[in-house]
Amino acid sequence: MQGSPPPQQIIQGGVWEAPPQQAGFPPQGIQVAYYPSTNATTALIFSIVGLASGFACFPLCGLLAIPGVIMGNSAVSLTKSMPGHPDTGTAKVAQVIGWITLGLMLLAIAIFAVFIMIEVQGLS
Repeated sequence: MQGSPPPQQIIQGGVWEAPPQQAGFPPQGIQVAYYPSTNATTALIFSIVGLASGFACFPLCGLLAIPGVIMGNSAVSLTKSMPGHPDTGTAKVAQVIGWITLGLMLLAIAIFAVFIMIEVQGLS
């Protein structure tokens, strides 16, 4: 015993077209804001790669963290001037990770200098 097949639905328009009730963009009552792009993601990548490479190859740490901090600072200043910018969090995180990486690099240089001074004192 088979029942009748389900009714067929007729789709008007293409798959990528908006339904007729939503054809107008932007819909009335909705504000659309356009924000300028920032280098926050690139700064975040530089800062993270600088931090990760600092453990593997010491000099590469500073080479990548410095551009990350500079780009992060410029992105933060741009996002501060425009409330609600979508890259605000990314820019702040890139700036913080870059400064942490630079701080760890300076700490490592200081420890390395102390070891050299101890070695020089031990030789004389």
